[in-house]
Amino acid sequence: MSLYDELGDEVRNKTRNLMQNIQQLRQLIDTFIKNSKTENQATHKFVSDVVNDNPLTNFTFTGKDTDLSYFLQSERMPVSAIRNIADSDIKDAVTNTFVKAAENDLIELDGNDIKITEKGKEKINKPDFIKSAQKDQSEAYNQKINSTLSKGCMPNEVQMCAELTGDYINDFTFFNHSDNLDLSTVISHPDKQLSSKILANVKQWQTNGAVTVKDGVATITDMGKQMLKMPEFQSIANNPVVEKALSATGVGKVIVATKKIVQAMQSVQQVTNTISKGSR
Repeated sequence: MSLYDELGDEVRNKTRNLMQNIQQLRQLIDTFIKNSKTENQATHKFVSDVVNDNPLTNFTFTGKDTDLSYFLQSERMPVSAIRNIADSDIKDAVTNTFVKAAENDLIELDGNDIKITEKGKEKINKPDFIKSAQKDQSEAYNQKINSTLSKGCMPNEVQMCAELTGDYINDFTFFNHSDNLDLSTVISHPDKQLSSKILANVKQWQTNGAVTVKDGVATITDMGKQMLKMPEFQSIANNPVVEKALSATGVGKVIVATKKIVQAMQSVQQVTNTISKGSR
């Protein structure tokens, strides 16, 4: 066989492999889209294990009257939930709130648990109370996320983040900004319905081979990365995730960290030159 023939075979093989790879990616995209509305037992179990069986994961004590909204998801609360609050000021405020609630017959002690009374149920199910509770929980979530993520930043660093909406296709474009999606801030979001929807999407991404999930972190696979670059996928991701600074994220949004970036800082010489020019 001549060198020309050998090179021809090599080109044909590479072309064949490339076409097969493209075909596999298109099949993955088709499956990815088809499964966007699929619910199965494995997905339900995944979400249930992460969120539904642990009501404290997405509740933040604030010390306000609306802390009684805890009982919207469970009629009982272990006393240890208050005892284990790390912030002493918040713990004292929560204790005072629950003592007053007990005095007003809204809750009662039952062994090692605190139980909501019928009078308490009537109060927490009022639309105005629910609205106030949702607002307080959203603000508390944002404060907690801001505090947690800011602690990991150096003075010259900015924490970049993305906001997830629960959209199966568009949320996957988060991986344009980071290879890893830490699910902890999804799980802790006060809107259980939204966090469950996002977690269900993550499970479907995993089923499709677009991500792996380990230790609470979803990591995009090589196949997932290639899929993101495909025009067929980009054409249906009509509202891709936008990366923004932590300080620019909105209240009530599901916030997920992407990366830290170093701020551009002026040197002493630059500042001196600027002052000198201004004085001329």
